[in-house]
Amino acid sequence: MRGEMKEPPSLLRNSSFLRLWAAQTCAMTVVYGLSMAGVVVIEEQTHSSTQTGLVIISSILPGFLASLVAGAVVDRFGRLPVLVLSHLARALVALVFWGGTQLDSPTLILVTVYVVNATGIALSQFATASEMAMLPDLVGSARLLRANSLLGFSLLVAEGLGIVVVAPLVIKLGGAPAMGAVSTLLYLVALILVATLRLSPTAAGAPNAGGKRWPGWVIFRSEIRDGWRTIAQDRLLTLVIAQVTLAGVLLLVLLSLVPGLLARHLGMGIENGPFMVLPGGIGFVMGLFLIGRLERRLSRSLWIAGGLIGLGTSIILLAVSSSQGEGSSLWLMVLLIVGVGVSLAAVTVPSRTVIQERPPAEMRGRVIAAQLAIGNAAAIVPLLLGGALADRMGIQPVIGLLGLAALSAGALGLHYARS
Repeated sequence: MRGEMKEPPSLLRNSSFLRLWAAQTCAMTVVYGLSMAGVVVIEEQTHSSTQTGLVIISSILPGFLASLVAGAVVDRFGRLPVLVLSHLARALVALVFWGGTQLDSPTLILVTVYVVNATGIALSQFATASEMAMLPDLVGSARLLRANSLLGFSLLVAEGLGIVVVAPLVIKLGGAPAMGAVSTLLYLVALILVATLRLSPTAAGAPNAGGKRWPGWVIFRSEIRDGWRTIAQDRLLTLVIAQVTLAGVLLLVLLSLVPGLLARHLGMGIENGPFMVLPGGIGFVMGLFLIGRLERRLSRSLWIAGGLIGLGTSIILLAVSSSQGEGSSLWLMVLLIVGVGVSLAAVTVPSRTVIQERPPAEMRGRVIAAQLAIGNAAAIVPLLLGGALADRMGIQPVIGLLGLAALSAGALGLHYARS
């Protein structure tokens, strides 16, 4: 019938989605690889673990502040223009890393690393809000959850490429500064991919009625508040954002406790930590595949609730099994970590889909950015409380509490889904 919206093609035949997918993979590989190179530069210059930790901490506040305004910028000025500019700006920042880390002054080198890290994370908030806000119009509602599964898989691949392959190889061949030059090229590739997207005006432009003019600070602040108000007025949206934020915090706390668990209770070297985390990544991929195959068997709410219940159960059993000390079954622990990964996929992918689906199109960027802001703020919790609680109560009791928190959130989500 004339005037009806055409359903977008299947994901693997959707050239716009494939370009966005490739661009995101390139950009996130750079995010992880450049961060790794920054840590290497700090270690070479200072030999200080404190300075290395500050590189990570320095990104939290800029990321939080940027996410507060990113959604309003995306909704007013357009998803595609903001995404293109964010890639261009990050390419320039990577170029600064390449030049600044070759200076003769150790102080200027350190300043370069901190500035590049903070600025890059801040700009990434605009890119993420643009990509997520664009996706529903790009792939259609019927394929949105599967598209999020594929993007979740690419994020995992990008992390592995950036930290394990690209950064070590570039640093070995050309030194840490060379990672800045390679990052600039990869960001420019991402820019070209998104700049050549063929999108509808709804998917690419600014659905906000105000158009592409600067509205003034008073109106702009009001637009930011509208995003938070939209969340507060939608019970399901509020619940889902709380659930996915909790899952992220629990994961960060759990990761912060892994080195102590290995060294103090299992008699294993701390260097084995990455090998214990690897099964979680495998489980996450398994979870993505499971969701992609069975997405219509359960509602979004039930997927999330089931994921949290599975996460809580896996974490509690992990605490119990590790309490046996060096007699703990290594294979059982590996299976439980796989369960953590599967459960996290069941929480994060449907949650992202709900956050994209629920708000009106003109509010989507602001709601997504608000969730990013909450996640950035919550990331401080593990840094402040995780280790302190473990020192006071012991590692296993804290891990057990993490599991109880996940179970409680899952039970609440299950009650909501059935009501």
